[in-house]
Amino acid sequence: MALPPEVIGRLARLEGYDLMLEMDSVSRNYNLSLGEIETLINTYKSGKPSSDDVAISPDFSPVTNKEVVDLDVAVPLKTGPNYIDNPDQYRMKYNPSEAGISNQSKVRQAIICPECSAPLGIPDVRPIKVTCPQCMHEAVFYS
Repeated sequence: MALPPEVIGRLARLEGYDLMLEMDSVSRNYNLSLGEIETLINTYKSGKPSSDDVAISPDFSPVTNKEVVDLDVAVPLKTGPNYIDNPDQYRMKYNPSEAGISNQSKVRQAIICPECSAPLGIPDVRPIKVTCPQCMHEAVFYS
């Protein structure tokens, strides 16, 4: 059984005691003598292809040019929140604790969660980090 090229390459990079230990392990796993392994390593280091190697054409061929993208025609992503026109029709109560009631008293605007479209009540402070209680999506709004 011949050694795979990656095993020979790994052995070729080692030296000293590490090489002896690895060669011993490889000789037991692949049922080869230490002399055969040394011959394979020397052949690998000299750069001569072994008789078992097959000419492999590369899958990748680099090119000298690349496609240029025109960013002037790119559509910018909507970064602001999607506001709700009539926030009074929604019940914006998520957390019944005292801290939750205190936070809910600061609600001045209502937006729609960008992930699950749940209505969210938020204060008019910017930037603001919002975590949707419905889907746990976090978003930061700057406007």
